[in-house]
Amino acid sequence: MAHPPHFLDLDLSLFAGRYVALVEGEIIAVGETAADAQARARLSRPQRTATVLYVASPDMIESPSPAGAPRLFASQPAAQQAHAAVLREAPEAVMVGGAVRDLLLDLPVHDLDYVLPGDGLAAARRVADANGWAYYPLDAGRGTGRIIWKRAGEEPFLIDLATQAGGSLEADLRARDFTINAIALLPGGEITDPLAGRQDLEARWLRTCSPASLGADAVRILRGVRMLFTFRLKPAPGLEDLARAAGPGLVDVSAERLRDELCRLVVLPEPHQALGYLAAWGALPLLAPELAALQEVRQSFPHVHGAYEHTLMALRRIARLDRLLRGELRTADDLELTLSASLAPLTGPLRAYLEQELASGRPRWLALRLAALAHDWGKATTATMEAGRTHFHGHEGVSARLAADWFDRYAFSVRERDLVQMICGAHMRPVTLAQAGWTPSRRSLHRLYRDYGSDVAALALLFAADTLATYGPDIDQNLWGRYCAFVAALIEPGFAGDPAAIAPKPLLDGRRIMALTGLPPGPRLGEVLARLQEAQAVGEVTTVAEAEAYVERLA
Repeated sequence: MAHPPHFLDLDLSLFAGRYVALVEGEIIAVGETAADAQARARLSRPQRTATVLYVASPDMIESPSPAGAPRLFASQPAAQQAHAAVLREAPEAVMVGGAVRDLLLDLPVHDLDYVLPGDGLAAARRVADANGWAYYPLDAGRGTGRIIWKRAGEEPFLIDLATQAGGSLEADLRARDFTINAIALLPGGEITDPLAGRQDLEARWLRTCSPASLGADAVRILRGVRMLFTFRLKPAPGLEDLARAAGPGLVDVSAERLRDELCRLVVLPEPHQALGYLAAWGALPLLAPELAALQEVRQSFPHVHGAYEHTLMALRRIARLDRLLRGELRTADDLELTLSASLAPLTGPLRAYLEQELASGRPRWLALRLAALAHDWGKATTATMEAGRTHFHGHEGVSARLAADWFDRYAFSVRERDLVQMICGAHMRPVTLAQAGWTPSRRSLHRLYRDYGSDVAALALLFAADTLATYGPDIDQNLWGRYCAFVAALIEPGFAGDPAAIAPKPLLDGRRIMALTGLPPGPRLGEVLARLQEAQAVGEVTTVAEAEAYVERLA
């Protein structure tokens, strides 16, 4: 007996714009609505529970791209399944916002937003209960519920259902931020676009939905900058003026929202360019006055940039470096090729180190980029002129304090704050060591790892980026080769060497030292232990007898 064909083997265009009910892959019913298909399925197979899916209609095939883009949902069956699940329980729901934009651009989507005339909270709960998905009220005041659909081994879907704002769908769309986010997918598969967002996508313009869009929520300024780079858009005429006018409203935005949007800018492939837009639009002094204060600070040779431009170049270089180490980027020039070759044996452990999360969704490489942004903030208040040269004595300590305050202001985690504060405060240590000689001594390596542990790697990577930002792309290749070998020598003991050789376990414990020397517990005992460990690290002490004689001499 022949088996009915699986639905994936059929020409699904036959069912375009309709709902199909499936049992074990066989289409058992078709309906114009989800409820109709479900009712027909119960008549056909009363003892079986059918799955209802929506098949994209021809209205969903048009592309905003002249080159033509794949039909909506065609390459994203999970998104289509989630969409169908929403419409089964909330047939009046309209998909809006970034999900529609990304589907039109054939970009992967995992966040689906819907509006509907009724209660968004109740609709979200119905969808979640019907599918066994997690639900919680996201914003009760705005009637918004969130659904989380977690699939094994895959990124979860976040599905938000909200009560329509403004009394109509068009009013809801006009109240949004940018025209490319004001496109809606109707339940029947038609696209409605009252603000011509698809035309702006084609022309690559970023345009606000109205002159009041940015003023209604100033965080949209940051979101707009991110969209410029994410979708390779151009600011529409007048956008900079609107951003400048709305900028003062940033002081009323919560620290957490600003932090999250700032992080989304800093993780961009070219974050220095995004910050350049914030400066041009007048938002930088409000968001990071410590960075804006560097704009008038000049630097002497060998620096090729002033302090502000130097900082942006350090950020650019560290972003490219972490992307190289994480496998997102190929080397673009001989400078990157030399550094990559020096770090090649360490790439695996460095990648794991950089990708470790310090806070939910925020990895160590993001903190390192933020450290590059903050490492010279202290130069604005420490600049002095001596013999015709600008000096910044003690700027690293001031930078560390300013960075810690900034991280607290934006509610970062303690781990993130402490790491960035440490990097800023210690970023001159590798500079001092390099000036002393290209081969770090065992003693200097021991002291580095004693003080900073595995985060010596962060110091060394920032040192590499800082060096390139200092000398610029015309740095002498031989000199740069020495810097790269030096950076690798700093990192190697913590990732590929024997950690015990750099920070050996003391041959004597505190009790034995007290018995030998008569020292009481306290700072002096700790100092003796530390000096014993250093003597072991550099090979001055190798046996218990030598250790006993050593501590007796110290006492």
